[in-house]
This record gives sequence, C-alpha cells and structure tokens, in this order.
Amino acid sequence: MPEWPLVWASWLPLLAALYLCFEIWRGWRRGLVRHGISVVALLTAGGIGWIFAWMTGPISDWVIPLPLPAGRIIFGLIAGLAFYATAVLLASLLFKKTSQQGAGIVRLVYGFGGAFCGLIFGLLVLWGGVSMLRTMRAVAEAGQGTPADVQLMAMKASLEQGLTGQLVERVDIVPSDMYGLITKLIQVTRSPEVTARFLAYPQTQQLLQQPQIMSLFADPAVAKAAEEGDYFSLLTSPKLAEIAADPQIQESFASFPFEKALDYALQYPPPSPSPSP
Repeated sequence: MPEWPLVWASWLPLLAALYLCFEIWRGWRRGLVRHGISVVALLTAGGIGWIFAWMTGPISDWVIPLPLPAGRIIFGLIAGLAFYATAVLLASLLFKKTSQQGAGIVRLVYGFGGAFCGLIFGLLVLWGGVSMLRTMRAVAEAGQGTPADVQLMAMKASLEQGLTGQLVERVDIVPSDMYGLITKLIQVTRSPEVTARFLAYPQTQQLLQQPQIMSLFADPAVAKAAEEGDYFSLLTSPKLAEIAADPQIQESFASFPFEKALDYALQYPPPSPSPSP
C-alpha cells in the first residue's frame, strides 16, 4: 500500500485544477473590483506584516515569550492577515458584486474581470503553498530525522515526481538549487565546528576582512543583536542596508563561491590542507 505522501501528491494536479476553477468561479461572483482588491491586498499583506513586525519588535518580544524572532513573525503574520481581511471587507461593503450589476456589457466585464482576478489569486496561493512546502522540506533535510522531518521529505520527494513534478517546477518561481542551499546553510549553522570551518574558508576570510564588513561587526547595535540571536534586527539594521548598497560589496558577494564554501564546511573529516584563495 503506497504511503500517504505519494498518494496525496498523485492527486495534486487534479486538486490544483479544482482549486483554480473554484477561484475563477468565486472571482466571477465577486466581480472585477472586489476580487481585484483581494489580489492587491494579498500581494500587499506581506509587506505590511514585515513593516509591522519591524516597528513593534520590542513589544512583540515582551508579549510573546518565544525565541527570537518568533514573536515578531507572529505579530507580522497577524498584521498581514488583519490588513487583508479589512481590505476584503471594505471591498465587499463599498463595491457591488457581479449579480448586482445591470444586465449587459457591464455585468460581463465585471464577471470576466473577476474571473481573471480569481485565476491570478489562485495561482498566487498555489505558488506560495508549493514554495512553502519545498522550503519546509529543505529545512527538514537539515533536521534531526524526526517523524515529521521524514514525512515532509517523503511528501516533497513524491511531489517532484512525474507529471506532478513538472507542474511544481512550472508553478514555483524559486530555482530548485535554492532549496539545496537552504539545507546546507542550516546544516552549517547548527554546528559551531562546521560554522568555524565555513568562516575559515579563504574566500570567506577575504570577504570578512573588507573594511566595510569589519565596520559592520564593530557596530555595537549589530554586535548586540548578533549575540542575542536577534536576526530580525540584524536584517533591518540601517548599517547593513548602507553596506548592502555599496557597489564594491555587491560585486564581492556576487563573485563569492557560496556553495563551495558550504560544501567545504560540511566535509567530514575536514579537508587538509585548506584550499588556497
């Protein structure tokens, strides 16, 4: 008897098609303006959540006693969902649905426009779901081999086979190689010894010894955030944004052999001698 991830994945194309049909039908009923606002709100909700999480960082850390940045992610998710729900509610109150339009060309425009917006909305949801599942599987591959990790890996493996795999590759705009990098990156950061090997890689040392990078680590706020594991503050640091905009730094990161550095760090036993720069 096939395992449930394989059975589930074999039905994915049909389920995806049925979901898209549902969204097209729902878009026809809601109309061009209502469902168009839903699409824009869905695209905007992520940015709203990010900004809200950044603005309420200290408050979320105090209200939600979880390791950083879990509290901020939860606050941001709540803010994004609240924004989306409010936008959809206002659209429903202020604008008519297709059946409320007078018969004729206006109703057809509302219906077909809403159906098109429904298709876009459905594709966005499917893309987000597929990318999230594949990212979770990449994280599971770097995990401890728990039953949940095994199920996620089996689901993702079956998801990428045959016709289903072709559909996933077309829907997901994230390059497949990126998921492998995520797995390796998590494996490197889980072990202090492996992290040290990554930092000792010659090209990594050359990158870290650039004056702009050294000034970043010398910043007290950045050093404090790194010590506390406050990655959200690190990513939103003005100093980091300033350095990231430097053309020289951009060129250095563009030419940095990131995957080779990860592979070097993950070799066991450690390679000897170390590669030359």
